[in-house]
Formats: sequence, structure tokens, C-alpha cells
Amino acid sequence: MKFRALLAILLTLTLLLSACTPPTKMVNGIRDPLVFATYGTGTSTYADLAAVTDAVSTDTDARLRIITSDTAIGRLAPMKAGIAQMGRLGDEYIFGFEGQNEFASENWGPQDLRVVWAPLSPHSLLTRKSDGIKTPADLKGKKIPNVTANPSVNGKIEAYLAYAGLTLDDVELVDVSYSEQPEALESGRIDTLYQQVYGSSLFELESKLDVSWIELDPKGKEGIERVHELAPQLNILPFEDAPGQREGASTHGFVYTLPIATYANASEDEVHRLVSSMASTFPKFESSTLNTPRWNPGDVETIPRVIPFHPGTVAFLKESGQWTDEAQKRNDKLIERGEQLRAEWQKFKETKPDKDDIPKKWSEWKIAADLEKA
Repeated sequence: MKFRALLAILLTLTLLLSACTPPTKMVNGIRDPLVFATYGTGTSTYADLAAVTDAVSTDTDARLRIITSDTAIGRLAPMKAGIAQMGRLGDEYIFGFEGQNEFASENWGPQDLRVVWAPLSPHSLLTRKSDGIKTPADLKGKKIPNVTANPSVNGKIEAYLAYAGLTLDDVELVDVSYSEQPEALESGRIDTLYQQVYGSSLFELESKLDVSWIELDPKGKEGIERVHELAPQLNILPFEDAPGQREGASTHGFVYTLPIATYANASEDEVHRLVSSMASTFPKFESSTLNTPRWNPGDVETIPRVIPFHPGTVAFLKESGQWTDEAQKRNDKLIERGEQLRAEWQKFKETKPDKDDIPKKWSEWKIAADLEKA
């Protein structure tokens, strides 16, 4: 019902936009307007994308627009409905590809998604400094955010706990939306929050509250193994210049891609033009935010991890000498996996499972089909 209501709103919005917006046209290889979905305006994720799209718009003369949502469904649904063509996404790009979590439902199932560009971003758990929470082990018994409709963030929090050998049973979960976390930490509703470390809302919080980051030991082999069992895409690397850090200080946290993604049927030429523009305009937006230096074309991920790269991206990486035989083999394997997932989903739907049982039964179906992991 929630999805139907959201879809109805999106379809209504589509009709309204079509009534008041000129027809889409191509301008220097980019559709005009080109719409991106991403996180809210107070996040570093949004700030990065705003800087990049502004540079690309200036370069191509096409209009690039951003729509926002705090939820995984809210970011991917506009892409599914055709309102947005691209998204800078959290792990919903993985969950959508796999038909996992909210996307294990009668209205979704595995989606034919592709990565367009994969810059890395640092994320961590922020706490009130006065509480003395310094490591994941200190989270035992604490009030932890259960972020509404955001399995990507909740999964990362669970991975932080797993680093210390803890589970959700060891903490008190507090329901909160993604954008409400800073206020909830300030008021004491929660004892930690999880976000990309350079969000403007976190710097605002720092001006009112002494804060500090939870540190991960990059040499903690057993802890890292437990993290990778839950989320193999995560790297444990240092970040600096974030709220609560002294000048020159660094903290180890999760560093991973929040990629720009699209559906597989997006034009290869348009994706290639978009990626080429992002790469060529990098010097113009490099210093726009604390995280945009990580958009350097030489620093983005160039080997697919969990979903395939788009052919337009592959073409660019070949031209720039960054595409390898290893990357091609991995990409081919993931494309084949996506085809298998979507074929098995059609067979699964024929069993007419009760909608409340779909996540559990689909997970069991994938295991039986030898599709549990990529």
C-alpha cells in the first residue's frame, strides 16, 4: 500500500511536470533536463552532487536538477517511474539490484541497475564527546538510531557493532529519520549517529555540542572480517577535517562508494558524455566541498564490486586506460547474475507468496538457486 501511494504521487508529479515543463531535449549529448535523486540538502552527499552537476551543466549547457529523499525507496522510485534518470544512492543500488530489504516486495524485485561513477566517501559514527564513547565496544547498552526506511545506514551501523562482536540485541534501538539524527544526538534521544562525515548539519551540530568520532582499528583483523561478512564493499580508511577533529588529526571509519547509478537501458552515449564531463570538469569542482577531491577520476572505483558498470562508463574507462581484464570479467559475472536474479524472481512470483513472507522466502529461494552471494 505504501508503494502504491508513493507511485500514485510520483505519477501525478510526472503529469504535472509534463504539463508545465518543456519536452526533454538533448543538449551537447546530455538530456535537458537531466534529473538526479539523492539524499537531503543538509547532507554532504547532496553538496557533492550539487557541485558536480553545476560544473557539468556549465560544461554542457544542459540543465541538471536534483530531487531529494531521506529513504531508499524515495530515491529509487523516481528513477523507476522515469521522473529521475540518475541517482547518487546509498546501498539501495545494491538492494535494488538484488531485490533485497524493501525491494523484496511484489512491486519491486531485482532491478536492472548499473553504476555510472563511483567516488568514495567517508562515513562514521559520531557521538557526544562527554559520553566517552570511543570504540564500537563502548556502544553496548547505548541508544542507537534505527533509521526509518534506510536499510543502507542501518546495515552500516550493524557492521560497526559487528566489528566489536556486538549485535542489535546488545543496544537500544531508537526510530529516527536520517535527517533527524543530529537533533536527536543533541537532545539525547540517541547516543550516536551515522552519516557521511562532512554534512553541513554535522558542522552546525559541532557549533553547539562537543562531538567525537568512534575509531576503528585498521589492524583489527577479526573485527574487519566480521564487518566484511555483512558488507564486503566497506573499506576501513582514515578521514580528516570533519566536525570534532583537531587540525591534522584523522579517524578511521568506513570509506565506500555512494555511486551515481542508473538503469541499464540508459543511453550509452549519454552516460559516456556525462562521465566524460564529470572527469574533465573535476578541476573546477575539486575544492567545492571537503569530499569532492575524492571525485578525482584517478581515485574513483574502477572495478565493479556488487553491481555492473554501465557500458557508457566502461567505454570511458577503456579510453582512459583504467579498465582491466579483471574488471571486465567481474562486470560480465555481475551482468549474468542480474539476469539470473530477474529470471528467478519471475519464477518466484509464480508461487504467489504472501506479501509479508516475500523477503524471507525470496532469500531462501536465492540460496536454493545458488544466488545467495555474488
